[in-house]
Parts: sequence; structure tokens; C-alpha cells
Amino acid sequence: MRSSATPSIAAASSRRLPAIDLPWPVLAVAGLMIAGLLALSGQYGFHGDEMYYVVAGQHPAFGYVDQPPLTPLLSATSVALLGVSPTAVRVLPALEMALIVVLVALTARDLGGSRRAQVLAAITAALSGYLGAGHLDTTTDPDLLAWAIILWLLVRLLAGGDGRLWLVVGVTTGIGLENKDTLLFLGAGLAVGLVLARRWDVVRSPWAWAALGIAALLWAPNLAWQATNGWPQITMARAIAGYAADNRAQIVPLLWLFTGPLLFPVSIAGLAWVLFAKAAAPWRAIGMAALVALVLVVVSGGKAYYAIGAAPVFMAAGAILLDHWLARGHRRLKAAGFTAAAAVSGALIAYLTLPILPVATYAATSLPSAVPDTANEIGWPQFVATVEGVVASLPAAERARAVILTNDYSEASPLVLLGSGLPPVYSGHNAYWAWGPPPAGRTVVVHVGDWRPADYGAYFTGCHDVARIDNGLGIMNGEQGALVSVCTGLRASWAAMWPALRTIS
Repeated sequence: MRSSATPSIAAASSRRLPAIDLPWPVLAVAGLMIAGLLALSGQYGFHGDEMYYVVAGQHPAFGYVDQPPLTPLLSATSVALLGVSPTAVRVLPALEMALIVVLVALTARDLGGSRRAQVLAAITAALSGYLGAGHLDTTTDPDLLAWAIILWLLVRLLAGGDGRLWLVVGVTTGIGLENKDTLLFLGAGLAVGLVLARRWDVVRSPWAWAALGIAALLWAPNLAWQATNGWPQITMARAIAGYAADNRAQIVPLLWLFTGPLLFPVSIAGLAWVLFAKAAAPWRAIGMAALVALVLVVVSGGKAYYAIGAAPVFMAAGAILLDHWLARGHRRLKAAGFTAAAAVSGALIAYLTLPILPVATYAATSLPSAVPDTANEIGWPQFVATVEGVVASLPAAERARAVILTNDYSEASPLVLLGSGLPPVYSGHNAYWAWGPPPAGRTVVVHVGDWRPADYGAYFTGCHDVARIDNGLGIMNGEQGALVSVCTGLRASWAAMWPALRTIS
């Protein structure tokens, strides 16, 4: 195995297009990650967001009020091909996170790392927050992949790689922006980083400017949709910023957990090397870009994970430093220490984010309140059965005129995907609002969840509670304890009331 005192710039300066040449253990690590994630994919159930993406994708559009179209379209396609199941929508996330593991190893290689450093980089990535991210189908997964691809290409480009790679950066960015706008933080950070690092060669490069044009062209359909629909994602961003204090408080804990509870020193060392080491001068702009992106997230009050996509470069650089540290004597002792740290980090990430416990055991822990995402995978069969029971109890004449109205998309989507014999389902929440209102003749309402707006009396002459959602395990998640009500007597037409029932959050 090749080892050197400092990472070699020459190794990253090839003018050729990137070659995929990796040690077999890297591919083994990625393969094991996929196998583990898929084995656990159906252990509990859907997350409410996953079902929402599927239903949104079944209403194809160039955008939705809360996200661009890529993840919903991919989610709906997965279900169309593989059937309605949690595993169907989680195949792509597992593959995406495993690909990031490979990309982190490639980045280590192109930073000058030995084959052992590449394996160390893959292990660090596979036992980090990418493991947890690979369990759920969310917009975050393609976003993290886009960041990883772009950063890998930038490592090559900033060390003198083939300028045509900028075109791939542009395509990746454009597709990524059709999934999530957080790549704008990376773009802004990179612009600042290139100037601060005095990379005028990049500023003057026609290939770099072509990349910007390609990205804008690919993003244009969503931008046009936003413009014609009143820029609802700006409204969504303001709603998220309303929780700015909480979002900022979560940043440091998330960075710690995501980079590995015991492996985080690898990424910190990698960041320090990129920012300060003489040998890292070609890539200084990337370190600066990551810091600028993080500052922008903090200032804007965005969610804590918006800039976490920068981690691959620092994991890769840190793995090279780890390789050098292992080579400086006491190798077996140090290797044992790293192995223990990696095993504990991976186990803790799995415990916090993956459905590894029997559901009854999980219910008896503090995990449902500590990590709500996993808790929100539980109880959907009971939820749907409760609403089906309420509908079945209605007199036939009322059932024929009934409609289901839910507080939010997490309550509407399982009824659409998993329900049987139910009336049409509507909601005023996010994209669902655009698919309403109910038909004028549907005047009996089965309402699910808390009222939003709170005063139902403005819309109906009478409502009475008939059931309460109970997952049977006492797990407090987003639906536990929610009421199911029956309302009659519309005070106005659906068309007249619908604008007031809209919520973006």
C-alpha cells in the first residue's frame, strides 16, 4: 500500500476523465450497506413523508409548494414498478447512500490517498449519518448524492483536472436543483471560496461558466412553475425560518452525529487539513465554501442538515491523515482503536435511526421521543383501520356524500395509498391544497387530525368526535391521539371555503 508524508497533488491532477478504480473492500463496504438497509427496509412501515412523495408524484408537475419535482416523481415510479411497500421506495435511498460511500473513497484517492486510505474513507462514510439517511426515502438523499458528486468533481478540477468535467458539474447541479434548493448554499459558498482562494483560473474558465448555464437551463422548469404559482417555496422557507432558533441549536449536535459519534475527529482533521495545510492549497476553496454554506444556513435559519452535504471531502481528507497516523508505529493498537470507534459509531447510528429493535421493545425505550422520524413509521395500519371504521359506521346515504378532510399530508397520504373503500381524500396542507377542493355534492366530512384553522365552526354547522387514533403501543408520534370527527352542514360552498383552508408548513 502506498503511503506518504503528505497527500500528493500529482495524483489528482490528471487531465483524463475520472476512472473508477477502487480497492475491492470499498465495494464490499458499499454492498454491505445496501444489503443491511434493504434487510431493514420493511421492518416497521412507511414514514408519512414517504407516502406524501408517492402521492405527489402521482400528480406530476414541475414543482410543488414544498419541494421541486424529482423526489416525488422517483417515489411514485418506485411504487409503480415495485408495488406499494416501504421497501419499494427505499431501494433508491440505499443505492444512493452506498454510491456516496464509493464517492468518498474516490475523493480520498483523488486527494492523493493510498488504497488503505480509500478503504478507511469508505468505512468512515458507511458508519456515519449516511447509514441513517439511507433508510428513508426523502429529498435529502438525492441532495446528499448531488453534493458528493459535485465535490468529487471539484477535487479533480481544482487540481487541474479535465475542464470538461465542469459540464458534468453543471448537469449534476441542475438535476440536483430539481430535487432541493439547498445546492444554492454550496454554489454561494464556492463563489466566495474561489475568490478568497484567488482561483482566477476557475473564474476565467469558459467551462465553469458553461456549467452555470447548464444548471440554470435544467432548473428552469421548476423556476417557471414557482413563478407562475407565486413562489410558494419562498413562503415555505419563511415558515422554516420561523423555527430558526431550534434549527440553529441542532446544528452542532447534528454535525457531531452525522460525521460519526466517535469518528467525527476524522472529519474535523480533514477540514483543518483542507483549510490550512500547504499540500491542500488546490482545494482550499472547498473548505471555505463549506464554512460559508454553513454560515448562510445559520443566518437564514434553515434546517440543520442543509449544509451537511459538504462532509464527503472532509471524511476523505481525514481518512488520509488517519492512514498516515496508523503508519507511524503501534499500528495494531491504533487499528484496534479505530475499529472499536467505527463499530461503536455505526452501532449508535443504527440504534438511533434504523428499525433494528422489535417494535414492542422500541416502544419501551426513549427513542420515540428522541428520534421522531422512526416513531412516525409506526401505526399506519391502525390509523387507516380507524378511519375505515368511522366511514363504515356512517349511514349509507351519508357515506355516499362523504369526503375525508385531513389536517395534513401525513394523514391524507396513507388513506390514499393504504385505505380501502374510502371516500375521496382531501387536505388543505401543502401540495394537497392544489388538488382540491372536494366536489360540491360532498357535504358530509370525516375529518382526521387537529383542526387547522382551529375554528371548524366557521365551515360547518356541526361536528362531533367519533374516534381517536391509537397505535396500540403507546408510541407518541405525529398521529397518536389524533381525533376523527364527522361534520355536516357546510356554511358555504367548498370553492368559497377552500382558500381559507390552505396551509403551507
